[in-house]
Amino acid sequence: MLSSVAERLYWMARYLERAEDTARLTYAYTQFILDIPRGSEPGWGSLIDIIDGHSAFDNRYKNYNERNVCKFLIADLDNFSSIRFSVKAARENVRTTRDVLPEQCWELVNELYIYVNANADKVKARQSRLDFLDQVLAMSAQIYGLISANLSHDHAYRFMRMGRSLERADMTSRVVDVAVMTAMDSKPGGEEASTWIWGHLLKSLSAVTAYRREIGPLVDADEVINFVFGDQNFPRSISYCLTDVRKNSKALRNHAQIEKLLLSMGRKLTRFEASRMSLEKLHKYIDVFQEQLSKLNFLVYQSWFSK
Repeated sequence: MLSSVAERLYWMARYLERAEDTARLTYAYTQFILDIPRGSEPGWGSLIDIIDGHSAFDNRYKNYNERNVCKFLIADLDNFSSIRFSVKAARENVRTTRDVLPEQCWELVNELYIYVNANADKVKARQSRLDFLDQVLAMSAQIYGLISANLSHDHAYRFMRMGRSLERADMTSRVVDVAVMTAMDSKPGGEEASTWIWGHLLKSLSAVTAYRREIGPLVDADEVINFVFGDQNFPRSISYCLTDVRKNSKALRNHAQIEKLLLSMGRKLTRFEASRMSLEKLHKYIDVFQEQLSKLNFLVYQSWFSK
């Protein structure tokens, strides 16, 4: 396989996952705002915290209000993490690798691109926004389902899996970090606020049902963090994502450096226990983890795309 083709498939998967994750986060947050009493709504800036987008946001918007934040996350083509930009980038990567992918893949991705372009600017009203995001999630699931069911699970598929899992691990760690910072800023003894923070984290990752089946109905901060970091069966947990990257990278040549880094990250996750860490230490732990993910992405590029 040409390295240029492998790179496009890798980034196609990353951008599709980024679009889906951004849609999922915005959907969960909008639903939360609809469910709480008027006047007690939290700020929308936490969604910008998740994607580390304050610099880009401040260059174009003055206020962190609902309208501006949603426009930035959904429709802004100057935001590399927006749904619109991510779908556009994914479409371009699919366009240049059409002969590797299932025939219908281009049609589905193009349909998603057309739908997002036609509707991204029309989501000021909350119900319209939820309908739009729900459709983006449904179309993304259809694309992933087509690829998984109709593409040979060869090297092309492995590069897409690595891209998807790396992007998902990155977003999951960012969501946890924002929850940690929110908890650090909350008043001591606020059990209701704490339940909201960690319950909202689970909703943002579509992890409520999986958490209840594995842990139970009570939302406990340490249990939520341990589940999101270490559960081996939930596809959006960090441990699951890293295991998936390792599994697919091992089937490729020149994977020794990546294997070494993944083993190191895996050992740290095995020893991870939220109850033994303060929120401040957990925040620093996630910062280090983010640096390791960045290094992992660099090693992927160095091992397979720079030839």
